[in-house]
Amino acid sequence: MRAREKRRNRQRRATMQRKAERSDAAWPVIVSAVLLSGALAAAVAAATVRYGTGEPPRIAGVRLAEIAAEYTTRAASEGMAVEDVRAWGAALEAALDLVAESDGLVLLPARAVAAGALDVTDRVEAALASFLAVGEAMRTEGDAP
Repeated sequence: MRAREKRRNRQRRATMQRKAERSDAAWPVIVSAVLLSGALAAAVAAATVRYGTGEPPRIAGVRLAEIAAEYTTRAASEGMAVEDVRAWGAALEAALDLVAESDGLVLLPARAVAAGALDVTDRVEAALASFLAVGEAMRTEGDAP
């Protein structure tokens, strides 16, 4: 019985020693894998920053307070209907979107933009006028018998 126990103990020690040798031999592979994955992650991050981002949008100002004040004065003096005021607001929003998208700009109120920024108020007013003209033409066609 003692011989069996001794043999079992020797086998256990031999198995443990083989496992220890395998784990000692594995650490260079683990370190290499960690370093390689870190280098790959750094390369992907650098490529994303360099090639993944487009050109930043340009900032432009619009004199919104001036446009709104002009319309408010005209609407009050002409006694415009609520529907007309809503249509003007929707047309202004569409004009701002059109100018921003067509020129690749971020539009901000002129007072919030630093000096020297592009002013696109004239383009917004032109787009607004064209949207209002189209809306008026559609409304006139709808009123016709």
